[in-house]
Amino acid sequence: MSNNSTLDRNTLTGLFLMGLILVLYSLWFPSNNPDPKGSTQGQSQDTLLVTKDTAENTLLQNRNSKASPTEAGTTTAALDSSTLLSPFGQHLQGKNEIHTLRNRNLELTFNAKGGALQEAKVLGYKTYAGDSLELFDGNSLRMSYAMITGDKVWNSSQLYFQPVQDGDPRSLTLQIDFGLNKSGEKQQIIHRYRLDSAGYRLNFSVQFVNMEGLIRNDYTTMEWACIAPAQERDISEERRLMEVYYRFPGEDPDYMSMSSPNEENLNNNLEWISFRQKFFCAVLGAEDHFDRAQIKGEASKEDGQTGMYNAELTLDYRANATKPFAMWMYLGPNHFQTLKALDCGLEKQIPLGWGIFGWVNRFIVIPVFNWLDSFQWNYGFIILILTLIIKIILFPLTYKSLISGAKMKVLKPEIDQLKEKFEKDPTRMQSEQMKLFQKAGVNPLGGCLPMLMQLPILIALFNFFPASIELRQQAFLWADDLSSYDSIADLPFSIPFYGAHVSLFTLLMTASTLLYTRMSNQMSGVTGQMKVMGYVMPLMFIPVLNSYSAALSYYYFLANMVSFGQQWIVRRFFINEDSLLKQIEENKKKPVKKSGFQQKMEDLARKARESRNAAPTRKSKS
Repeated sequence: MSNNSTLDRNTLTGLFLMGLILVLYSLWFPSNNPDPKGSTQGQSQDTLLVTKDTAENTLLQNRNSKASPTEAGTTTAALDSSTLLSPFGQHLQGKNEIHTLRNRNLELTFNAKGGALQEAKVLGYKTYAGDSLELFDGNSLRMSYAMITGDKVWNSSQLYFQPVQDGDPRSLTLQIDFGLNKSGEKQQIIHRYRLDSAGYRLNFSVQFVNMEGLIRNDYTTMEWACIAPAQERDISEERRLMEVYYRFPGEDPDYMSMSSPNEENLNNNLEWISFRQKFFCAVLGAEDHFDRAQIKGEASKEDGQTGMYNAELTLDYRANATKPFAMWMYLGPNHFQTLKALDCGLEKQIPLGWGIFGWVNRFIVIPVFNWLDSFQWNYGFIILILTLIIKIILFPLTYKSLISGAKMKVLKPEIDQLKEKFEKDPTRMQSEQMKLFQKAGVNPLGGCLPMLMQLPILIALFNFFPASIELRQQAFLWADDLSSYDSIADLPFSIPFYGAHVSLFTLLMTASTLLYTRMSNQMSGVTGQMKVMGYVMPLMFIPVLNSYSAALSYYYFLANMVSFGQQWIVRRFFINEDSLLKQIEENKKKPVKKSGFQQKMEDLARKARESRNAAPTRKSKS
């Protein structure tokens, strides 16, 4: 009995000495922890705010991973008892339950882990490969915000939310209950989502109910990051067109290109931010505003990916129990009328051209195109009708230009005589030419001005066709997608500045332009460098248009053929060179009425001659 007591005392003494040694050791050799608080060093990263770089790397790893997703269940990271027993730690484990909201246009998937949007499918559209069109999925999207409590920063993406049934199939409420506060009031974080019966807009809010005692009553940072998947035929063009648009209240939208790594700090109140791809966009907006934002984006070089974007938005939550922070998302096509109906300037992110070119598209081309589209014809036929309408409207200008060119051809022999006579006096030659034009009643710019007046429409359509989502994946003749290039031959190699395919519409457009140029030169009598340039310019555009929208090259081809027909008709039935020559001779007999501009040009030419004649000659040294 005594031996057992002695053993127990010795055992206790040994344990006490070992404990004392461990305490002294820990005091003498402190932990090599860079964190001054030292409380989170050994914990799982699940409880910490994930930094921006970590989030981007995680997204890339998830997107590129070939492994199957983890089955729904509890978190596998090791968590200590103090963390698990904390108010937030109790919600670090749970099941990855999936909830879906769907209407005629969208199918949205939400995950209980994080209580946030996980996947967005745009219904009625397919990728070029024929797959369902997803703006993002669970492996490429991150939406979360930070909360500070005590010495820890918690991330909403690691907390498990519970659904609240309300009987509405188009709404979803996910919340976390933290029990009662000292006043007996419920402490909750509530995420509410609402999807209308149709459309691409999702309304949602984040509300902190009586959370003043648990989290710091302050601002927080919401992170929205995603890797955008490829959707179209030409991934290089998708990467080139990726942009981040944003709008400050009461101002026109601004943008940041993502073709190369880029970053901007937006320190003013922000209404919305949009990650725009070629034909689709994902927009995040606030009913009031975001206080600040940092946006970042760059194109991707990985297969199947167009780029990666990241936004860190400052929210003012202030743990307010009565006012949720209301936000909204637009997840859908870059369709002009659809975006305009939202009445927040989103339609201005569609690249329709700046200044007058954009106005022509918004107020002329788009209304006419939509009216023709209402007949549900094939888009190749719609483009043909649109071409005829435009050429008929512009025909008075074309007619005036053709008549002016015919007059210049009739005057060409006399102009050549003046050039030969005053070869050594260019100023005198110009003056005599002006006198000849005045007597003949011919405006030398009469052929150029009408063509310049048509230029806004020409450039407007250059922007309209590649940006028109209506043409996406619409087939016509040999082209299987009018929004992209057509190809009649895929080359086994890539030609610099040309590509690895042959666009037949581009070749037809070039051939028709050369034919039209030849006929115009015959009609106007153009010679010299102007004649050469007329043939060189169409050839220079082949590399540019070879990879452009097939609809654009098709329109230019049709426009050339219609112009060719108009020119032939005018030349055949409305122009008689003998009659024009007779009219010019009659005009020469009439007194010349000089305009103010003509008089001023003559005065300048006369003063130049007088100055040259009055200039002293330099005497040679004897």
